Amino acid sequence: MEYDRAQLKRSVRLAMKRASPSPMLVTLLFTVVVSVGTLLLNTIAGRLLTGGMNRYTALFLGYIGAGYDVEEAAEQMLLALLSQGPGIVLAAGVGSFVLSILISLWQSTMGVGYAGYALSMVRGENPTMGKIFCAIPRIGGVLITRIVTGVFIFLWTLLLLVGYVLVVLGVAVLAVAVESAALTVLLMLAATVAYMLGVIRVTLRYALVDYVFLDQGLSGMDAVQESKRLMQNNTGRAFMLQLSFFGWHLLMVGIIYIGVMIGVVSVGVWVAVNGLDDVAGLLASAGMAVLVMAAAAIGATVLNLWLRPYVTGSMARFYDWARGTPDGFTGGGDANAGGWNDSTGYTWSSGPSAGAGTGTKPGDPPAPQGPRDDPWK
Repeated sequence: MEYDRAQLKRSVRLAMKRASPSPMLVTLLFTVVVSVGTLLLNTIAGRLLTGGMNRYTALFLGYIGAGYDVEEAAEQMLLALLSQGPGIVLAAGVGSFVLSILISLWQSTMGVGYAGYALSMVRGENPTMGKIFCAIPRIGGVLITRIVTGVFIFLWTLLLLVGYVLVVLGVAVLAVAVESAALTVLLMLAATVAYMLGVIRVTLRYALVDYVFLDQGLSGMDAVQESKRLMQNNTGRAFMLQLSFFGWHLLMVGIIYIGVMIGVVSVGVWVAVNGLDDVAGLLASAGMAVLVMAAAAIGATVLNLWLRPYVTGSMARFYDWARGTPDGFTGGGDANAGGWNDSTGYTWSSGPSAGAGTGTKPGDPPAPQGPRDDPWK
């Protein structure tokens, strides 16, 4: 049968229900680990790499607390900084750059690990929480692959930007010639939409790099090329798959926005009606506003804990469909390539949803591949 986005998403929701531990708990652990790791890098590595620049921030805040206005406090801080010589400024700049790379590498590695968890989840392998750390042993490969992918996306985006600027200049010349404001606006809008769609298409060509990296043991240019091959003629499907989650993201933003608006408006109305004289009443109103905003933030967080594995799992499922693997999936990579199934040496020839659960041992001939567009048959 043909590609069916609705059926793909249903299969991911079913996999989430069957997974143990819950994907929401795994996502919560992932969020906490990434946040704590980022904080530690900023605190420890930041102090080492930036030469203790945080003490100048504390100095700035100290001047503010002493009654200086912002401009005077900033001037005093800069004078204290420059008194150490120009070398410290250069060292701080280089250190900040290195720190940003370390933080990006940490977050990228954990992000790849989370994609690995999602891939294992939709394959019915019942992954443990520790699966989110699966990319750490291959952190060097993550770095190389991220750099190569980033370079390709940057170069293609730059090329599209040059084309967009040329089109805009052409539209400007045409506008002067025809003197039609409506035509000018229409052409500018069309050029902008075309540029944005071009950037989206370029980005989506590399959307499966993380799954290729984990599943097939490829990194760097090899992972990029494989992702491009899998996404050939599939960027539109991937775009519509990601766009189908727009309503959920909009709901999450809406929950936060409505909570903040209710809190702010309630305090504003109370002040307009009762004034500022009743301090106790004002504090009570502010407390209720904080509770409303906290409830909205908690609601949005819970929704995100469910939505993230759903979105990531859908892209993992899309990867398996693009590879043309059947419902049970055949593992990627060989034992020497660092592929996804290296730790178990076991691959499914029929999925758990089919009720079979039979597997093949290492060295057995691979299971027959199903048609590319029928991963659920």
